[in-house]
Amino acid sequence: MRNRPIIVLILLIVFALGLAAYSSRVHPGGELPPEDQPDTTQLTPPAPSAQSSKLPIAQQEQLFAKYEPTAIHATLQVEGLAPIEIELYPKAAPKTVAHFVQLCKEGFYNGILFHRVIPNFVAQAGDPASKKIDGRKLRGLTDQQVAMKYLLGAGGSGQTVPFEGNDLTNLPGTIALALSAPRTDTGDSQFFINLVDNKQLDGDYCVFGRVVQGMDQVKKIQQGDRIQSIVIH
Repeated sequence: MRNRPIIVLILLIVFALGLAAYSSRVHPGGELPPEDQPDTTQLTPPAPSAQSSKLPIAQQEQLFAKYEPTAIHATLQVEGLAPIEIELYPKAAPKTVAHFVQLCKEGFYNGILFHRVIPNFVAQAGDPASKKIDGRKLRGLTDQQVAMKYLLGAGGSGQTVPFEGNDLTNLPGTIALALSAPRTDTGDSQFFINLVDNKQLDGDYCVFGRVVQGMDQVKKIQQGDRIQSIVIH
């Protein structure tokens, strides 16, 4: 009985840490609760809007054409999947790309999990705390459960970059920097790959690259899948 106050205190501390991780997690969707984003507890995609119509392929390519001559190429290798080839666009987001490339060269992403995968929305990775987690334990959990139980979603390298707006849109396969709130200088190591046309995120999150080969592999990524490496060419 003497230890009851201590046990209660420990439980309160653990609860507070979990709540802090949940409320400060880095993600597309703005501050919690994400009222204008998908209900992630049900893993449902965002409702289509009048401005989210799919662009014709020709128009999509035009968006990237001016950035391709200076593109940096990289290969994303996820355990159990074929290589995924990506392009990064320093002309569109110089500071964001420079930061991402540096982390890749340092091997920062090696062993990191995709801790947040929402079908018909995004696949997100970049929290270094996930390296110590058995990815199989994240299968079937909501992103809120992942944040509360494993304290994932708020970690990074410790260095942030300024928000960089550009004219690139969140088309399927594009890569954008996750933020703790839209249009803020809170971007670091966490990024997300758009699985569908997410134009409702345009202007709020910096698009700095895209998948140019292997989108079929991206669609196979499950929550808890581990990144082997991201190699810059």
